Amino acid sequence: MPARVDGPIGLFDSGVGGLTVARAIADRLPGEQLLYFGDTAHLPYGDKSPEAIRGYSLAIAHHLVSLGAKAVVVACNSASSVAYEALVEALDVPVFNVIDPVVDEVARLGLERVGIWGTKATVKSGVFPSKLAKANAKIHVSAWATPLLVPVIEENILSGPILDAVINGYALPTEAENVDALLLACTHYPIVAKQIGQRLGEHVALLSTPQIVAEHVALELAKHGLLHTESLQRAAHQFVVSDFTPAFQAIAQQFFGEVIELREDHLWA
Repeated sequence: MPARVDGPIGLFDSGVGGLTVARAIADRLPGEQLLYFGDTAHLPYGDKSPEAIRGYSLAIAHHLVSLGAKAVVVACNSASSVAYEALVEALDVPVFNVIDPVVDEVARLGLERVGIWGTKATVKSGVFPSKLAKANAKIHVSAWATPLLVPVIEENILSGPILDAVINGYALPTEAENVDALLLACTHYPIVAKQIGQRLGEHVALLSTPQIVAEHVALELAKHGLLHTESLQRAAHQFVVSDFTPAFQAIAQQFFGEVIELREDHLWA
């Protein structure tokens, strides 16, 4: 199916994390409509096998394209780590991940000691250290699986002692490595970036993954001739989940500052 300029930009994640990327794209490209799929029935992706993540990703991406998506953004680090190549091969529309633009930005900044917080799947894949080493042979990368952050965020626990305890537990080994920058390699994590930054202090720079990805998507869609013209009226953003959760709706409304329409699509029913 050929991509259409007037189609929405499709995005997917296992839950609310990809909303950080969706919000950044909405800010960068206010004339575009977004079609977001949260696979809440299979949350979290970080503890699933690569084969399962690829299967979920392919089913969702095909569904987004069938609904008219002109491009697909894999707004999930776990899926980007293990499913991106399969998606590029399977789809006839541009596909973007949340890893390559960030690696390019780290290389551009010339950082030397970088820490990575990510899901088990992302850290186990080794994709970030491998790509960063190719971009800058002198870079020192330390990666930690920090999976407890995802369920806490999905429960809309965005402040208080539970979140503080989880962040503190992960901050201790990170501080011991004396990193000068921390890459939040899960799209959920920027939701609590302020709290992470307060715990680690100003000497550790946090990389803003959503904004980096949004800029990359904007430039690439322009190259493909797939950006809306200013004369076109943007339709309302669409939000779809594989299993309804009140927390998803609440967080999505917080991100977009408006009442959203949330529907369920049971792809695996």
